[in-house]
Amino acid sequence: MLLQIMCLEWLEDILAVLETGSFVEAARQRFLSQPAFSRRIRLIEEHVGVELFDRTKKPVQLKASVTDQQMNIRELAARLHDLRNGLRRQDQENRNRIVIASQHAITTSVAPSLIKDLVAYDSINTQLRSANRDECYALLMTKQVDLILIHHSEIDQIPTQDSFLQQYELDRERLIPVCATDELSKVKTEYESGHIQVVGYPADSFLGQVIVREVFSRTRPDTAINRIAETSLTLAILPLTLAGIGVAWIPDSLAAPDLANGKLSELNDLFPSCELRVMAIRLRDSESKIAPSVWETIASYPDRKGYP
Repeated sequence: MLLQIMCLEWLEDILAVLETGSFVEAARQRFLSQPAFSRRIRLIEEHVGVELFDRTKKPVQLKASVTDQQMNIRELAARLHDLRNGLRRQDQENRNRIVIASQHAITTSVAPSLIKDLVAYDSINTQLRSANRDECYALLMTKQVDLILIHHSEIDQIPTQDSFLQQYELDRERLIPVCATDELSKVKTEYESGHIQVVGYPADSFLGQVIVREVFSRTRPDTAINRIAETSLTLAILPLTLAGIGVAWIPDSLAAPDLANGKLSELNDLFPSCELRVMAIRLRDSESKIAPSVWETIASYPDRKGYP
């Protein structure tokens, strides 16, 4: 019962007396005057209804009736210290944490270097979630994330700066036509015969709409497009293309390693590409606990990377 009603400050007062054997030294350790400290010890004893110290002995000791609680007092004080420090640490982490939702493809392109900058410049604890474009917007609007990283195409209607969203353009990427290098001759032959096999995005997805509006609309009119496989996950398009299933339009940052090692071939001589903007967007009226310097770091990202 005694320990159940003890607060950490009281336990520290008691331990100070036990460690120093003196009310005078304990008061100095606790940054109090000796009379004020003695009054506080009396208040503790009155509150718990037990006289804790035998003041007739030098050094001061716990009364025999509570001596068997000494180890428990020390252990409880240690646990409360740990709890307090853990709560303070968690609070600090929450204050310095930013939750980002990123489109799948951006998760492997811009997101890693941006997060590296945030950590380096602001000591930010970052949580990154990967989602499709619509899910990113939904997470932002329901305030489950602080920031989203998404693609915009040139013909997208982006909310203006006067709206409830604030945005930064971080980078630009191209959706480029590629195929497995082993299938290059076959692809060219099929193209000359008036048809191509495509690994595409669903028509109701953002990239699917971009491809229809900005790529297929500029493809040779007599070309028959056979969608042989579809996936809304950009990262899944790459292995499907490498497997030789068909032609795909992939962000150049994602395709770059396999273009460099010769596993993929670019088809810009046959098909058009299109440009995508990588945007960072947050709610303008967001009451984020993150310091303004975070947003300054995000806004200056293109300058640090040398983007126009």
